[in-house]
Amino acid sequence: MPKPPSCPQCPSRPPLWKDTSRTAPGFEDRWRWYCTYCTRRWAPTPEHRLRFTFFPRVPQHPMR
Repeated sequence: MPKPPSCPQCPSRPPLWKDTSRTAPGFEDRWRWYCTYCTRRWAPTPEHRLRFTFFPRVPQHPMR
């Protein structure tokens, strides 16, 4: 798993957490980066979305 980015505001540069509290089916791309030290949130970059978004496996059903 890739390491998350560091907080750009805090001098100690703690790692950011992926806040998925606002995600729902069909809205998986609404996650934000969250800093537990300064409590700020940031939108992920397009590169971060590709690296840190996990797509659930879709169960394969046999053809009828």
